[in-house]
Amino acid sequence: MLNPMPRVLVALHGYEPPTWTAEILQAIAMWSRAEVRVLAVPSVPAPPFTSLTPAARRALAAARHAWRRQEEARLRALADALRPGLPGPSEVVSAPATEGDPVSTIVRHAEQWPADVVMVGAPAPSLRTWLWPGPIHQGLLRRAPCPVLVIPGSGRTTRVRLPRPRRLAWLRATLAHRGA
Repeated sequence: MLNPMPRVLVALHGYEPPTWTAEILQAIAMWSRAEVRVLAVPSVPAPPFTSLTPAARRALAAARHAWRRQEEARLRALADALRPGLPGPSEVVSAPATEGDPVSTIVRHAEQWPADVVMVGAPAPSLRTWLWPGPIHQGLLRRAPCPVLVIPGSGRTTRVRLPRPRRLAWLRATLAHRGA
């Protein structure tokens, strides 16, 4: 029997493009009735600590605490922007990224709260998101227990790089030599 109210998990990782809020609300509107849960996943990296002094340990702990508060505030602002457009039964929850991996946290939450679909935004293209935390949407596509809907920002452009014909001359010569 089909669930009359699909369970939609909207994953906020903080690296969504600026126009993503309007597009996610439009995608949620596909369902006339849906139970929506917004999962905010603040991810703060844990660099290796090499100092032995207690003062340095305290300074690093204070810096990570401030960074976590900043990430939580940023995600709370994104969730507050989504809240007015969400359908009836919806809630906003927060779960810190385990070991700096937001994908594992989102997958675990989608399994525990049996989501019918996970919606996530593709990170805005930048060097920072390419290096860390990486393409979160691709990790979810591979590991999520349910379908994943990736919403890119409208300002996102897709670049396709094709090889130049002269660069393939060696391949054509090799194929011609083999009789292909």
